Amino acid sequence: MRNRSSIRRGLCFAMLVCFALGMILAAGIVQADPSGAPRNCQSCHDYTLYKAGFQTSAHGNNTCASCHTNITDLRLHMTGESKPGQVNCGSCHRDITSRFRKDVHYIKQNFQCQDCHQNIHSIRKSGEGLRVAVVENCSQCHSREDYTLLGHSGALLKGNADAAACTDCHGLHNTPYYDPSLERDNTAARENYTRRCRSCHADAKMAKRNRFSTKTVASYDETYHGKVLNIGFPQRVAGCADCHLGHNILAKNDLRSAMHPVNMRAACKECHKGFHDRFVSFEAHPDPLDPKRSPVLYWTNVLMIALLGGTFAFFWLHTILWWRRTYCDKCCEGKAGFVEKTIIPECREEKQIQRFPVRDRIMHVLLIMSFFTLVMTGFPIKYYDSPWAKILINLWGGAYRAGIFHRIAALLLCGLFLYTLWLSLQFLFPKKQFRGSLQRLFGPDSLFPNFKDLRDIIGMFKWFFEKGDMPKFDRWTYWEKFDFLAVFWGMTAIGGSGFMLWFPEGFSYLFPGWMINVATVIHSEEAFLAAIFIFTVHFFNNHLVPNKFPLEPNIFTGRYRLDALMHERPLEYERLVAEDRLDAMKREGPGFWAQLFASVFGLASLMLGLLLTGLIFWAALFY
Repeated sequence: MRNRSSIRRGLCFAMLVCFALGMILAAGIVQADPSGAPRNCQSCHDYTLYKAGFQTSAHGNNTCASCHTNITDLRLHMTGESKPGQVNCGSCHRDITSRFRKDVHYIKQNFQCQDCHQNIHSIRKSGEGLRVAVVENCSQCHSREDYTLLGHSGALLKGNADAAACTDCHGLHNTPYYDPSLERDNTAARENYTRRCRSCHADAKMAKRNRFSTKTVASYDETYHGKVLNIGFPQRVAGCADCHLGHNILAKNDLRSAMHPVNMRAACKECHKGFHDRFVSFEAHPDPLDPKRSPVLYWTNVLMIALLGGTFAFFWLHTILWWRRTYCDKCCEGKAGFVEKTIIPECREEKQIQRFPVRDRIMHVLLIMSFFTLVMTGFPIKYYDSPWAKILINLWGGAYRAGIFHRIAALLLCGLFLYTLWLSLQFLFPKKQFRGSLQRLFGPDSLFPNFKDLRDIIGMFKWFFEKGDMPKFDRWTYWEKFDFLAVFWGMTAIGGSGFMLWFPEGFSYLFPGWMINVATVIHSEEAFLAAIFIFTVHFFNNHLVPNKFPLEPNIFTGRYRLDALMHERPLEYERLVAEDRLDAMKREGPGFWAQLFASVFGLASLMLGLLLTGLIFWAALFY
């Protein structure tokens, strides 16, 4: 038994010795030459390429055979019968290899690790000089003049450590492949490179160190390009590299700069066709808050803000005071036994007054539909970064289809406006008669303001504070006249600027390109004014005022109750009686279906408008 145990121990020891010697020989660390002296790989491979720096390199702790795995018989290798094969870097660098197989250099050029990492025997671990080394390495294939010296890498080589190296934008071992013939790939490239540009140009600390402004990113985001890209549809707009060409950051007065007007024209032509040379004065990074840089844009913005502030200050105050006084009166009526009206309009048998013909009712329904379409397709772009914007824009099928619906609704609105203008001219000049036009313009049936309206405004504020009776109104009130006349200003401002944004190339033959920036401010602010005014002031004056809440249906039914006419427009009632026209205007009350449509469509429009108001204020205040 002892002999057998001794034999087993001896065999095990011998096997371990043989295994160790085999590993040493296989590793090429020790080998006996014919004279019996020990030798290693560098005994033969004694060139500087293999010896200098290897021990301190990134692979200094590796053995030769860890990379040259096919050298298993040193005698055959020394005689030349066994030669080293292709090194498989992926046996250690598995993660890098996995990424590199998706790299454009591998896919299109069949690059191998050694094509870039040529000094593999002395390569060091990544350090402070890595980014400079990357630029130098990339410049071996890519033109130094076009890709390095004009761009961020040129600044890096001059000592600016903040400047971007090739890998900061294109990635390391995972440079994506984009097929220029595919729109999908162009979109992905635009989104990728714009995001990478933002990572540096929106960095406040880096901006301060390098004396540039982060407003570049913020101002781009406020253009149509930036908003549509940010809301998720980069295929429809220009990203950073589309204009700046990625590798060119020279001053715009340098002929080699991508921002020089000559070169900008070529860049703009990629998307815009048939424009005048002045088109290139469009500012891709406008700042309406800087009076020195863009004085016209600055003062346009100031005037639009003043218009919004003045309009809302007056009418919101007017609305609040009116609501308070009317609600107080209604509460007093309730204490005296007042019975609340039902939400659904009542079916009554008595005669009513014809207030709006079928033509006006149809026009108002079309107006409502076009207006809601414009708001629901335009405001998601205006407030692209709000949580609801992308949800709403996707309901239309994306930014492109939303733009189509927006333009169709705009054309419908323009058509209604032109038809209203035609009806106004017919009212002033019936059958082309000019005599009496001034009397008609300032008469009681006209929507043009007169001195009585000024007296009514003063009287209304006295009534708000219980300093007098509520003024007596005729056919039109001063707030209804304001609504009507505001359309003429609004359509001129929002319509004119809208067409300029729709056809910027054509308008460049009439105006310089920076007028597009002015049109953008006017269109955006006027849209806000129109939407919020309609959803707050107009809704209140006509529907939400306590004595009419929740709906005044006469614009949908065309009928007006006689008691309402006597109470709300006593001067009109008295005039109709004096002119013996009242009986001729009496009609049967609206039928069931007319009242049902008025209730459903009217209340749905009110609720949708109030919902959109909440979303707009949410976005305006918090995003």
